[in-house]
Amino acid sequence: MKKFWISVASIFLIGSVSWIIGIKYQLGSGTASSRWVFDAYQHKIHAAQQASGPRVLIVAGSNALFGIDSGMLEQDWQRPVINLGVNAGLGLPYILDLSKRVARRGDIILMPMEYALYLDEGKANAQVIDYVMARDLDYWRSLGRGGQLKFATGLSAERLLNGLRHLPDAPVTSGTYGAHHLDARGDQTHTSPAERTPGDIAAVKAVKAWNYGHRANTETGGWNSIADYALWAKSQQICLIAVPTVLLHHAKYDTDAEDQLFYTQLPDHLKQLGVEFLGKPQDFMYPASWFFDTDHHLQDWARAKHTARLIQLLHTRPQTACGH
Repeated sequence: MKKFWISVASIFLIGSVSWIIGIKYQLGSGTASSRWVFDAYQHKIHAAQQASGPRVLIVAGSNALFGIDSGMLEQDWQRPVINLGVNAGLGLPYILDLSKRVARRGDIILMPMEYALYLDEGKANAQVIDYVMARDLDYWRSLGRGGQLKFATGLSAERLLNGLRHLPDAPVTSGTYGAHHLDARGDQTHTSPAERTPGDIAAVKAVKAWNYGHRANTETGGWNSIADYALWAKSQQICLIAVPTVLLHHAKYDTDAEDQLFYTQLPDHLKQLGVEFLGKPQDFMYPASWFFDTDHHLQDWARAKHTARLIQLLHTRPQTACGH
């Protein structure tokens, strides 16, 4: 029996050491699954770095990528506008951290963040683990040993092997997503009705309502992270303005008691955390005919309509409010 347990311990030790070595030797090894996000961020970060003076940075996931016309905002705001929205699947901690690295004193950060991000408790998912270990070693180092351990234990065996293979890492040049379909300010292009595929149309038709209200009542959420972000912005003289996200309307959002409470209380909740919130979430929920391929991605004509509504909303702020 003693030999058996020694063998088990030895196997466990060898496996653990092999796993650690595997982690070390794949850090910075690009994966195909993370390439389009990397290309998009590189494009947007470069645009932000090239913009002089105080800027407007749009911080959110892909609802902003597809839903904001940064050129319209730039003309109205009379300062450079850069759309940093890429993918909400990367999670709240990463999205906020990247925006901190890009932002400068005096910037305005416009936050049309997906409601799922407000409810993000910060646990690393497969998508952000893949991306960070392949593409963002600065963020990896900032995690500390505890955070790195959590990322490493969340890494699947398949993803570990993909990282170790060091496959060719060519830029994405086809498909809907990637830098090849971004304009100079970081907005998504090629989203006209004529460019929708049967798969895009079917995906929108298959969309089901989210349970954000129930989640808000049963989960911790990302409220502490939002409060810390507000304190950071204040220390950097950066103005935060949150606005409703783009979302496909479902009757459930009007009738479910938990949903109604969540959407009604969200503006005041954020204000209590130090983030100004303009508008009502329900006023920016649109019919399925407005969407491109998900319930957060608008077609180009709908993006213009939505941005015009946001501009009207921003004009309700006091003339003395930050930068407008």
